[in-house]
Amino acid sequence: MQELIDYLVSIQAGPITETAELEALLAASWEEFDGGNVEGMAGYKLHGRMEDVVWDPPILRFTIERHGATVLGSTRAERHRWVLNVGKRTANCQNVGHRQVRSMQAKLDVHPIAKEIVQLIIAHKEDERLKWNQDGSVRVRIGEILPEGSAVNQTLTSRRRRFRDTVEELLNEAGWQRVRPNVYTPPTT
Repeated sequence: MQELIDYLVSIQAGPITETAELEALLAASWEEFDGGNVEGMAGYKLHGRMEDVVWDPPILRFTIERHGATVLGSTRAERHRWVLNVGKRTANCQNVGHRQVRSMQAKLDVHPIAKEIVQLIIAHKEDERLKWNQDGSVRVRIGEILPEGSAVNQTLTSRRRRFRDTVEELLNEAGWQRVRPNVYTPPTT
């Protein structure tokens, strides 16, 4: 910690653009800050990632991109703003938004897929995406149409909801009724 303090005392207050030395010294001292492990942050994660660094004695501020969600498939990294009081050895963090780190998947137009499935249902056709029941009802196998892993969870959930809503709307127009999610009965004659 003393090396970090000595370094900070030796520089002018204000923005710090060359952060490599500061990152190394701060990483080595990270565990000495109360609150330094907030948000699962470890000192080694500072290397090459500190942005918008400002020294306003005794306060050191910086922003860092966190990639935990990207490991789970998100296209966005959270941005955290850290405020360290070097004199009191305290660290506080708050989420200040996100950054798009790679392109999102294109929005899927579910309407043509739903229309195809509805046409199969109305025509009582056999298809691996449909399960016909003895009572004449049909279950749409949504997992066959929009399978797990075809998009990140949030996107897949949204696509399935839009698909289900579209199928239901189109089937209602043809007189079919929803029994429960993804299961429909034909019009009564």
